[in-house]
Amino acid sequence: MSNRGLRKNSVCDRVRKHGKTPLLNRLSVRVATALVAVVIAVAIFTLVFGGAILNGYGKEKLERVFARAYPGYALRIGKLDYNVGANRLVAQSVMLSSTNITLKTGQILLKDVHWAALFWGTRTRADILASVRLDATNLVLELPQVHYGIRCARLRGSVRDSELIAEKAELLPLGGDEAFFAAHTFRTPRFHAVVPEFKVSGLAYAEVFEGKGYRARSVQFSRPSFDALVNRDKPREPFVKSPLMLHEALAAIRLPLQVGNFSVTNGNFTYCERLAVGGDPAVLTFGDVSLAVEGIANRGEATDTIQLHGQGDLMNAGTIKVLMIIPVASPDFSMRYSGSMTAMDLTRLDGFLDIAEHTRIKSGSAQAATFEIDVTDGQAHGHVHATYQDLEIALLDKETGSEEGVGARVASFFANALKIRNANTSSGSGPRKDGDVNYTRRPDDQFQQFVWFALRTGVMDVISH
Repeated sequence: MSNRGLRKNSVCDRVRKHGKTPLLNRLSVRVATALVAVVIAVAIFTLVFGGAILNGYGKEKLERVFARAYPGYALRIGKLDYNVGANRLVAQSVMLSSTNITLKTGQILLKDVHWAALFWGTRTRADILASVRLDATNLVLELPQVHYGIRCARLRGSVRDSELIAEKAELLPLGGDEAFFAAHTFRTPRFHAVVPEFKVSGLAYAEVFEGKGYRARSVQFSRPSFDALVNRDKPREPFVKSPLMLHEALAAIRLPLQVGNFSVTNGNFTYCERLAVGGDPAVLTFGDVSLAVEGIANRGEATDTIQLHGQGDLMNAGTIKVLMIIPVASPDFSMRYSGSMTAMDLTRLDGFLDIAEHTRIKSGSAQAATFEIDVTDGQAHGHVHATYQDLEIALLDKETGSEEGVGARVASFFANALKIRNANTSSGSGPRKDGDVNYTRRPDDQFQQFVWFALRTGVMDVISH
């Protein structure tokens, strides 16, 4: 046999022995080389023409996917820019809308998203967003069903640093006060809040992303202003269901909630009541408000409590301090609260009492006051200790608001002579009197109303004969 025949047989033997391996290896190399070339070409194409792809197919695809995932909602995204090297995506605007909500924003910046893991679906949402930074400007949220809107000049969030910061945020009624009240048949408080800075630290973003709960180390409000206006010109809504007390409202939150410390610094709060459309409202103010709340939670042991320390200047005349201790997991409405008030010219309260209560304090000064109240299953008991002197009141005519009419004068005379203690001091003509607190929660009492109504029973007992 010739050498040529021997070589041919040798090759055939190797093919029979190893099958098609050499051929497959060559094909694999060629396919791999082709794939690498395609990837390089796609990468170059994306870098050169990425903006066109992102703002064409990519953006439209995202909007369609969102619409399918959330029926009834529409997402519209403005121009997109992506910097590969910095891993930074910028949207010039975003609008999210439905029949019940509209959200508009200015520029939104997202940095350090794990896009590959997002597209391939190989990691959890928390992992994909583990290093993300968000910077959004000019946010406007409108909620037509509740007739409120929220504005925020800037919202910054960092998952890596566990922070969320809002700057120049505002809660306001849509269309103004009159439009808000016109939309409600019954008496409804209108709220307006302005917060120059709001900061959440130690925020457990991963738990939020995974739908496991809301947990933060601290929540801080700096220099907020808050005002509430009640339209007493409209009737009360017929009683249907008792308002939730604080512990009940927290327990109603489906997911676990835990905030180590909640604080307010340099706040201003205003409470107003109007008796007629276009009329001057009764005004009660609290300035230089500071608030510190520890242990906020909606799950806990029987011994866990929420502790609130607060103080503020009432009508820029006297400083009030309050301490509240509220059980986290109480089966009924129980709590303890106490506080004090410094010396104050009582006539400074006339800005509220004249209109809201048709009563004017003509003279009177308080030297000091303290109170301690225990609440068990909606029943409040306690004591109010107060020293004051030279108290004289005038009952005003409900129609004219004047104290000059004959009826008002007679009523004021009998009130001062028979009902009101002119002074309550240890050095006076009689012994100092302490007021007894005795109040049972009414079905329509809100939390803040109950706290004040219970305290008021003790105040009225002090000043009454």
